[in-house]
Amino acid sequence: MISERLQIKIGLLPEQSGVYLMKNSSGAVIYVGKAVNLKRRVSSYFHDSADHSPKTRLMISEIDDFELITVSNELEALLLECSLIKKYRPPYNILLKDGKGYPFIEITTGDTFPAIRKSKGKVSPESRMFGPYPSSDTIRSAISEVRKRFGIRICQDRNPKRGRPCLYGHIGLCLAPCCGKTTREEYGESVRLACKFLGGSIEESVSALRRKMEEESERMNFEKCSVILRNIRSIEKLAERQVIISDKKENRDYIGFHEADGDLLFKVLIVRDGRLDDRGEYRFSSPGEISDREKLKAFLLFYYGGNGFIPPEIYSSCLPEDNGAIESLLSEKAGRRVRICAAPRGRNRELQELAASNAKSALEAARAAERNDPMLPRLEELQRLLRLPSRPDRIETYDISNLSGKNAVGSMTVLTRGRPDKSKYRKFRIRGKDTPDDFAMMREMLTRRLSIDENDPKDEWKRETPDLIIIDGGKGQLGAVADVIGKAGIPFAGLAKRNEEIYFHGESAPLVLPKDSPALAIIRLGRDEAHRFAITYHRKLRERIDGKRK
Repeated sequence: MISERLQIKIGLLPEQSGVYLMKNSSGAVIYVGKAVNLKRRVSSYFHDSADHSPKTRLMISEIDDFELITVSNELEALLLECSLIKKYRPPYNILLKDGKGYPFIEITTGDTFPAIRKSKGKVSPESRMFGPYPSSDTIRSAISEVRKRFGIRICQDRNPKRGRPCLYGHIGLCLAPCCGKTTREEYGESVRLACKFLGGSIEESVSALRRKMEEESERMNFEKCSVILRNIRSIEKLAERQVIISDKKENRDYIGFHEADGDLLFKVLIVRDGRLDDRGEYRFSSPGEISDREKLKAFLLFYYGGNGFIPPEIYSSCLPEDNGAIESLLSEKAGRRVRICAAPRGRNRELQELAASNAKSALEAARAAERNDPMLPRLEELQRLLRLPSRPDRIETYDISNLSGKNAVGSMTVLTRGRPDKSKYRKFRIRGKDTPDDFAMMREMLTRRLSIDENDPKDEWKRETPDLIIIDGGKGQLGAVADVIGKAGIPFAGLAKRNEEIYFHGESAPLVLPKDSPALAIIRLGRDEAHRFAITYHRKLRERIDGKRK
């Protein structure tokens, strides 16, 4: 039943383009959508005669309020929708993320002598981005290839200056612009060729290197010629491993995807200069009952979200939702017309079906391998016992350590699929007053963890959303952080120390699991790790402070 307050708001809806944010009774954003006509789109959710899917009906039942943001056109609405989905991570939107984030290659073209490095995908107007790449191993290999062939630096200084080359300059992996071993023009040409190479234009890279070799030969600089010739042969060997499918030097992408039980995998095959290459596999979790068009829309925005190379034609089995707006966005990024083509024919159909077939095979192989993981049944049991919406593959646990309120610190530990993931642990120096108030300290730590500054690269790690948050404590600690976590829409519970009872906010009776329960063992492991990590940090902090006093 729609409340009178909502009915009044529905009657005042404007007939403009914009974005709408659906909220639940806690004020958390549960869905973000865009509309060419907000009045027509938003009111359609509340028509009794509307034929909604079960997922949409469930979402509507949770709507307590909505917020509107009007814009000038559909393209602006699409961009704003993408930004707000990333910001709020609503449970009813498809947000393609796998808990680790796919890396990009960044070339800092805004620097006098650009550097190459791995990036989490935060787009900078002063850099060129390439990717996303399917794994860290793939990106390390790509950066290594670029350095060997084009001598691009990896040091972090924006304007490096040295008296002599570093080790990489000595062994030929860097042109050493820091000590005047190359001119700005020569280094800039190497950067341009590296960008072409990363974009897949291998033949143009080879042609430019041949011209450069001829110039060095005329100058009788035969040592440089031999280095360039070695790079040319290395690139040509790479090209030989790629299948030639066209003599027309075409550039196209073929996207296939397959889903099983909320497990979604995309496969991308790319054609550059008529040569077929495999860009990799991208696996995500997906909320149920999402149409293929909506899945494809989310992937296109994710995959082409950087400012890397976008081909003139992209082939898939269907057109994405909001196809016109997405084509306009990609065309604007590419600086030319970009078309998204569905149900292709002939050779294009064969390649698109090959991408789809590879996606299915890759997902089946990955799922078969995971079925042998003994942790998965335990996590599924934990999901059932705690009534979680999805399997808790990422569990974050929080603890506080202090001595009568002095030098208070907090810890966040992460279990990935039931195992400690120590590279993702975080520690917090509590900024509040030196008073023994564990509730306020826990609240401060969770507030800092769940607030994200979109413009601060240091906040990139916060984008990895947990499936479950465990607080070391009972009702008091839960009450202190309930509104903070509730707004983020993340399931949470508390583990009391004394009897290891599991508390839920708003429920008086705790959940008591058998001491030998495998599900309880997972929660206990996270709690013990958080406790150990907090105490270790607190001890080191006290020793450092005491050492300064002496």
